[in-house]
Amino acid sequence: MRAFSNADLVSPEADVNLDSQLQQVIEELLAHGISLDLAKKEFEKKYIVGAVKRSSGNLGRAASSLGIHRNTLRNKVGLLNIRLPRDQFRFSVSPDIHKRK
Repeated sequence: MRAFSNADLVSPEADVNLDSQLQQVIEELLAHGISLDLAKKEFEKKYIVGAVKRSSGNLGRAASSLGIHRNTLRNKVGLLNIRLPRDQFRFSVSPDIHKRK
């Protein structure tokens, strides 16, 4: 039995559109002298941040959507110096609740 990948979920039309969009981005990056290393790093950062936002800050779900283990995602976040705004995704408790009377 063959394992399914994310590529199995992409329609041929979406694949052609993605290819076209990527080609435009590549042309613009090359025109501005952006190195491959920098382009890859920035793409990976934006992709990870997008996945974390879509999962409301849940790193396990974000990692699953990226097709990587949660620990791998955590390592990438550290290596790429990605700041995750933890408080943005979580419910906060009013500070007044913790005050003793």
